[in-house]
Amino acid sequence: MARQRKNWLFIGLFSVFGAIGLLLYSLPLEAEQAPSVYIVQEGDTLWDISKRFFNSPFIWPTLWEKNKHIKDPQWIYPGQPLLLGEKSTVDDSFDRSADHPSARIVKASPPKSADGSAAALVQSGVQSADTSAPEASEYLITREQVDSCGYILSRQQMLAREKEEQWGAVIDARENKISYSYPDLIYINKGKGQVSPGARFTVFRPNDLVIHPESGQEIGYKIQILGIIEVREVFEQIALAQIIKSFSEIHLNDRIRPYEQIPIPVRSKPKTKLQGMVIASEDGRINLSFHNIVFLDQGKKQKIQAGDCFSIYRQDIVDSLQERDQQSETVNEVIGELMVLKAEDDTSAALITKSKDAIAVGYRFAAQPE
Repeated sequence: MARQRKNWLFIGLFSVFGAIGLLLYSLPLEAEQAPSVYIVQEGDTLWDISKRFFNSPFIWPTLWEKNKHIKDPQWIYPGQPLLLGEKSTVDDSFDRSADHPSARIVKASPPKSADGSAAALVQSGVQSADTSAPEASEYLITREQVDSCGYILSRQQMLAREKEEQWGAVIDARENKISYSYPDLIYINKGKGQVSPGARFTVFRPNDLVIHPESGQEIGYKIQILGIIEVREVFEQIALAQIIKSFSEIHLNDRIRPYEQIPIPVRSKPKTKLQGMVIASEDGRINLSFHNIVFLDQGKKQKIQAGDCFSIYRQDIVDSLQERDQQSETVNEVIGELMVLKAEDDTSAALITKSKDAIAVGYRFAAQPE
């Protein structure tokens, strides 16, 4: 009888400790401390990143919503910056150079006047929602952001570029699929005497026609950058190439042109007194914010160059009722900043580096000369 009680006691203790062990095993592990900005690594997914830093993979939609520059949550790429924390700046603990040699930190503080205050916009009457000068912020500009940034070309410019750069096309692929991405193998219509192994090309697609929101003038077509390919083997009339970077899905008949590594821009003040308008967004978004790409109606002819920083502002018409008459006043409120990544003759592509509120096509930008 005593032996039977010992057996039951042993079973009871085993059950208790087993339950405690199961409970401890089921408790979530402590998440890593999330940096303000995380750089995507090979093999990362939003699901895994959410689980790693926030203890739950199921909040990945919130992470996607916070990073509006990600067009498709299933398509994130090594080198992409992800905003994780509340701040939209890179914190001091982030290693900016050791693991990411293609990244450059760009100072993105607003222009300052002689007395140290935030510089006024070109147009008089501009008021900032924040009366104090914002502190200098640091934004991570990556090689991928520059390479994937699109631009606008007019019909005449496309014809001239096609002849000058000898554009080609994606004509087939090793696998029979609807779309292609890294590291698929594709065929291009370039053969012996035209390309050699190791040559790189940018894959792109002319997209929507851009109409100026104010004048109604036809500006040109958005050029969407889809990826970068590298030639592996050359035949008589065609070549086999591998997709080494994909920013969006690549289809048959997409165009190719020689790859040019554009330098990562360094923040600078415009060298001329200038103002203009945001005429389109890169991906067609209506409400734009931090890290979105926009197109401007000013370019190289107006002395804009990569790295130039501008303030973005919106105009509000305020009515003032008087006893005898009614007057209205235009108030210009600064709501963000942008930095030019690429400049064409009459247009530019810029990255929104700061936003206090939603930014839309039709908003204006301006800056003071040095």
